[in-house]
Amino acid sequence: MKKLIAFVLLLAGLGVAGDQGYAWVNTQIHEPVSAVSQPVPFHIEPGEGTQQIAQELYAKSLIRNPDVFMFYLRFQDTGARLEAGDFVLNRNMTMPQIIAALGRARVTQVAVTLPEGATMQMMAQAAEKAGLGSAQAYLTAAQEPGWQPQYDFLQGRAANAPANLEGFLFPDTYELDRGATPRDLVKRQLDQFGQRLSPALRAQAGQATPVRPPETIFAMVTLASIVEREVTKDPDRAIVCGIFYNRLAKGMALQDDVTVLYGLGKLQGPLTDQDKQKDTPFNTFLHPGLPAGPISNPGLASINGCLNPQKTSYYYFFADTNRITRYAQTYAEFQQQQQRYGLAPD
Repeated sequence: MKKLIAFVLLLAGLGVAGDQGYAWVNTQIHEPVSAVSQPVPFHIEPGEGTQQIAQELYAKSLIRNPDVFMFYLRFQDTGARLEAGDFVLNRNMTMPQIIAALGRARVTQVAVTLPEGATMQMMAQAAEKAGLGSAQAYLTAAQEPGWQPQYDFLQGRAANAPANLEGFLFPDTYELDRGATPRDLVKRQLDQFGQRLSPALRAQAGQATPVRPPETIFAMVTLASIVEREVTKDPDRAIVCGIFYNRLAKGMALQDDVTVLYGLGKLQGPLTDQDKQKDTPFNTFLHPGLPAGPISNPGLASINGCLNPQKTSYYYFFADTNRITRYAQTYAEFQQQQQRYGLAPD
């Protein structure tokens, strides 16, 4: 604290001081330049000075202010060492994360892109393809019971939920040192989930809205995981999640095909009437309420759509042949629209 105060006093020369200065400094240090992943190659020459490094970081839009970077190194992170070498930084990294990364020269790194809506199995395959170890090692890491005490957002799981991290493996592009393990990737994903779904957003889940009751993070992520598999356009996310809440409020089964497919170990249809009669914890035709747990790993847009679902009078939806999401108030209207617009291919 004393160091940060001294830091703020020094920044008075930059025209900011007092409470505003303190808040401004914290923003420069702890908020990344971008909220989304934007990898940036970065090189430090042997003997290159800290001031030049700060200017290059600023020029590449990795930090907001080179003077803050210099002062932070001097007063806050006195043990930091910036090494010469090649790095892959990211615009979604905070200043302390950048400084830590620049202390470890990375000649080679492994990048893996994990898209929104990917399942744990799909992520395991992507990790293996990227050279981070076997898919099975990733799945083993994602089923370790030791993660739950470390992250508060993993609390409140359903009693019948599978013992894995499905839903909380945040989708993004990750760069790791060559030699990193699948477990390292899982930890990075959990850390990213905690950063992107901030404590304020997590608290918002427990507050009722005109459309939904207070929810646990687990229930919210479960709904968002279904939305992520059903729609791709942002405006539709809040509407579809609102439809699920309309059905839940009426005691109607969700009757969602993608949950049944997940329970059968499939990603796509066609889904037969016989499939809908197979009893799994994810069959929302047979079991009322939510499925046993998330069916994919949703992005922040789908989670936000379920934090703030849109109030409508709809109870049904489907994707037509042009993958436009159509909505209906009654089952008869739902059938009429399907006949008129057709269904998206499986």
